[in-house]
Amino acid sequence: MPERRPREIEIRAATEAELPAFDAVPHYVFASSPEEARAYATMPSPLPAECRLGVFVDGKVTTTYAWVPWQVRLNGRPTSIPGVTMVGTYPQFRRRGYLRRLMARAMEVHRERGEPAVILWASMGAIYQRFGYGRGSEYISYNVDPRFVASREEFTWDGEVRLIDQSSPDDRAVVERIHEEWATPRNLVPMRDAARWEYLWWEAQRKGHRVAVAEDAAGRARRFIEYTAKEHHQTGEPGPDQQMEVCGFFALDLDARRALWQYLRAHDLVLRARFGQVEPDDPLQDLLLEPRELRRATGDAMWVRVVDIPRALEARPYSDAGALTLRVHDDLAPWNDGVWRFETDGEQSRVTTAAGTADLDLSVNALASLLTVFRSATRIERAGMLSGDAAAVRRADAIFATAYAPHTPEGF
Repeated sequence: MPERRPREIEIRAATEAELPAFDAVPHYVFASSPEEARAYATMPSPLPAECRLGVFVDGKVTTTYAWVPWQVRLNGRPTSIPGVTMVGTYPQFRRRGYLRRLMARAMEVHRERGEPAVILWASMGAIYQRFGYGRGSEYISYNVDPRFVASREEFTWDGEVRLIDQSSPDDRAVVERIHEEWATPRNLVPMRDAARWEYLWWEAQRKGHRVAVAEDAAGRARRFIEYTAKEHHQTGEPGPDQQMEVCGFFALDLDARRALWQYLRAHDLVLRARFGQVEPDDPLQDLLLEPRELRRATGDAMWVRVVDIPRALEARPYSDAGALTLRVHDDLAPWNDGVWRFETDGEQSRVTTAAGTADLDLSVNALASLLTVFRSATRIERAGMLSGDAAAVRRADAIFATAYAPHTPEGF
């Protein structure tokens, strides 16, 4: 039997000519339909070629990793935190350590680019926890029958809700301004630049989304909702038969929120309205006569990987001044593994290497959850993922607290 020759393995960025073969890997891994793959090929791509890293075996791509190079608000402050996407390996090349090698190289690349952390939607949390990712936010959804979800208090609205013309630059500008104002103080929300908006408007029109804006009595737009509705075809059944999918719901004040809720309930032929990517801080439960009718469900959303500890801790503002010494464990990015002295006055922070006994001992996964405050230090400790003296844990709770819970309201 002839001896099998050694394979040439490269980990590098894809060239322009290799992009179709590169994109074919995640299309296969995530079972994209031919129609979805063709649509993807025509979309305004948010991914520059240099943001596609792969494992190439004998010149052919086997494993892929890509990222959207954008700014994300951490407790209100814009920070360069790429959105990782298109991670996958053809099945015949799995169990060979290719993905681990690719992940390690990706951490080096992000560090070289000065990016303190990355975020992703995980197909399986078990995969990414092995590479130092920690839970960074929660996915919340509602599944509502609008007929039975009444407000706890009577509400009148002297403004109006109108459907916008998505081809109108003026109407688009209104929606984009609402989103920017809504996102400014929030936590883990990606900022939408012109290229991102171009893609999102293209996607909305491709999928037949409608966008409605709530305007107050002075004509100021205060909220918008993005949704679809279609017949469910319940043959022979009386009553409403439409399904509504709400994929965007952004409000600048409580009245606008209530107005759009009334607008949604006025769709008399809608049997069920499904809301995805709901804000963890959404006050709707507190506004309803029967909150259970929301059928609120939760799951994991963003997974966060701290790339560079000093940059990550210095990137965001904090709710209190103070100092902590952290012992962080990281077996994939050795530059993170060690003891760190963290000092902040709330607005500006400084992180330096340290020695000796630390106030808190935790994994890089747990640090990710603390950075976004998906979990407080107290809750991380109760889960056995952090150890330290009680005073230091309480101090970390006060320092890391945020005005808003972490929330990433879009896919990538």
